[in-house]
Amino acid sequence: MRRQKHKSVFREYAESIIIAVVLALVLRQFVVQAFKIPSGSMEETLLIGDHILVNKFLYRFSRPKLSDVIVFKYPWEDNRDFIKRIVALPGDQVEIQNQQVFVNGHPLDEPYIAPDARRPRPYHFGPIRVPKKGDEVEIREDRRLYINDEPAAIPNGMFQPEDNGLPLSGFQTFYGALFPNQAITLDRPVKPFKVDQDYYFTLGDNRNNSKDSRYWGFVKNDRIKGKAFFIYWSWDCHARKFAQHLQCATRFARHVRWDRLGRLLNLTPSSHAVLRE
Repeated sequence: MRRQKHKSVFREYAESIIIAVVLALVLRQFVVQAFKIPSGSMEETLLIGDHILVNKFLYRFSRPKLSDVIVFKYPWEDNRDFIKRIVALPGDQVEIQNQQVFVNGHPLDEPYIAPDARRPRPYHFGPIRVPKKGDEVEIREDRRLYINDEPAAIPNGMFQPEDNGLPLSGFQTFYGALFPNQAITLDRPVKPFKVDQDYYFTLGDNRNNSKDSRYWGFVKNDRIKGKAFFIYWSWDCHARKFAQHLQCATRFARHVRWDRLGRLLNLTPSSHAVLRE
């Protein structure tokens, strides 16, 4: 009889580590991914120092919904991830007057927005239509954009969606991505074509401190990574230098936001936007 060969301890450990790494990579790519909140644009829902889990599996079988908090690739840079809340769906018309969001003419009730004691500055955005898959888009001889044979409203002014980029018109910022040639302008007619994907309009919950769809346009469906659903860690020490990190470590318990650990997002009626008639 042949003697049965036994694996070495080193080989067993190596195989276990490789399998664990492969599983972790698969889970990260297709199921769940962890992110850290670096800015205050989603306060009070998410705070700087919150560590969250994002469900990357959900949108393979269902569409994003109104008030979902999503993580996505920034529309203008592939190496940056943003987190915002969906306030308008494909095909919706959205308008903002002062602090009030209107979707299809109805005010949006947003219970997750923290009250702001400061006097709001007069502000108006829109109305603007969110593109959806199957929309027919064209530029006509009158130098206007048409969606489904209706003239499309375009935000006035200049925008700078890329930090070091040139200022762009409202047409280029909000609708340029619909066209195969993104350097297109309204000066030349473009024959009708169909929009190939859905788009979404997103805002940060901290409206006075959020760079969102008001400034850089819509979120294309294939840019969405997933839905934020769970805060697994929260830490309020914003250290940059070694001495600051050391100070945080010595006062560890004081800097942990214990009340936020294990908090679920978007699972209660009070966390959802509602369209008021």
